Amino acid sequence: MTAQDTRAQRLARLAAQVDWPKVADLYTGERYGPEVMEALWAADRVTADRTCTDLRFAAIGDGSSVSGAAAEILPFLVEAASDPDVTVRFEILRTIADIAGTGNTAPTAKVDRILEGRWRPTVDAAWPAAWERAAEELLPLLDDRDYVIRGGAVRALAQSAAHADALIADFRTRFDDEPDPWSAGCLVLGVGELARHATRRRGEALAWLRHRMTVEGKGPEPDIVEDVDAWLAWDEEIRHDVRLQAVEALCRALPEHADPLYAPVTLAGLLASSASTAYPPAECFSHRIDVIAEADRRLGADLPGRLPLAHALLRHDGTDERAGGLRIAASLMSRWRSAVPALLPAVAELVGDARPENRVFALRVLAMCGAAARPWADLVATQFTPAGEPDELTREHAAWALSRMGDDRCVPYLLELLRTRGDFTRRPTGSIDRPWNRSDLSLTEALAPFAAHSDVLLAPLPREPAAGEQNAHNHRFDAMATLRSLCRLPSDPRQVAPHLLALLDADERPVRHDDWRSVRDDEALCAAARAVLDSG
Repeated sequence: MTAQDTRAQRLARLAAQVDWPKVADLYTGERYGPEVMEALWAADRVTADRTCTDLRFAAIGDGSSVSGAAAEILPFLVEAASDPDVTVRFEILRTIADIAGTGNTAPTAKVDRILEGRWRPTVDAAWPAAWERAAEELLPLLDDRDYVIRGGAVRALAQSAAHADALIADFRTRFDDEPDPWSAGCLVLGVGELARHATRRRGEALAWLRHRMTVEGKGPEPDIVEDVDAWLAWDEEIRHDVRLQAVEALCRALPEHADPLYAPVTLAGLLASSASTAYPPAECFSHRIDVIAEADRRLGADLPGRLPLAHALLRHDGTDERAGGLRIAASLMSRWRSAVPALLPAVAELVGDARPENRVFALRVLAMCGAAARPWADLVATQFTPAGEPDELTREHAAWALSRMGDDRCVPYLLELLRTRGDFTRRPTGSIDRPWNRSDLSLTEALAPFAAHSDVLLAPLPREPAAGEQNAHNHRFDAMATLRSLCRLPSDPRQVAPHLLALLDADERPVRHDDWRSVRDDEALCAAARAVLDSG
């Protein structure tokens, strides 16, 4: 019997165990059949990856509930993850982890107010038993030769609440012998996840994680040419720096606990020379800037601890570290008013950063600060001419920043944009951080502070399209829209909305610049804003 025949028999056996009518797209109702197994085992990685994504969607949809398809597809997902010939083993393990994680969180998940009493997440009754059986079959993958598969198996098994106590002991033992830093970090995160469900070993898991916060890595790699023996000793030693993962694990295990040690440990971990060696593999789609931003986010309301982290990264030699520092600064300055004077000078220094993306982001932060950034207006004004700044996107952001400061030196540049293109360039800013990764500047908003001088704005605009102009645009209409964008608020908002004044006087802002959804969730703010508008 050939290998192909053996594989066909195995897939037929697995397919016979599946109740296929239950395996369907949760939104379109499209049903899947045994052909998805052939696609999952396909040599073409694109086909296999697309199939894995389809199966994940059939099992948990948007990630809120576990459907009846999950228990049906789980056995052959585990089989595929264990087969070295499958090209998407890590992606399959990640899918299993996502399904199991949803199964753990769905029963107690919070529901949006609009859905209360109408819908809530569910877990198919067959899932818990199916997952408990499958978890045991994943254990051999902890010894896989590929470190990516070992880490993927850890992440999946970390969702096995039924085996939490046994797995905590197993993960801790494996950590001491794990040669790869990323897989070692997965073991630490796994202990933190399992500690949420453990009964007998929860205390020792937390103590172990706190100890891991204090252990530095083995230091920088020696030069093998200068000292071979020192390099060999360094290479053979297993002492990973997993301080960042330990903090993350403790945050998962103790979500309501804010330890003052988290901030200094995070700072030390991010600045350590060994931190870069623990990058996740390409399959995780992560980036150094994401690692930094997420590490800071975990520190929550600890402003005194987060400020030193932002300062250290803003002045770091590495461009990615400075980019991460900018994102931290933007987050802090948008949440706490007191963070603006503390961080604004360091942010302004990066207007001249070597990386264009960092220059753009620094200008966005200055624009966010408005009048508070006026002391740096002269510096910004040098950035929107080709001689001062070769990158067009950076020049546009410089003009935007001056507009937000109320500095009319940007008006000629903005009018030229209005005359020639009608708006800012629509393209990504190059930022890795998701909430800031689009160019959302508005020329109408940029010109609005100067719209009182309508004669100045309208005079340079052509009354007719220039000869040969392609895709002629009604620029005068844009200018009139700019004029109409002005808002007339009451002369004394304090009399109209005292609660709004109280919100504005607090250090922590009621609405973060990078989280506009919070506007809808803050009923007090919305009520005060309605009072202001109604009074007009």
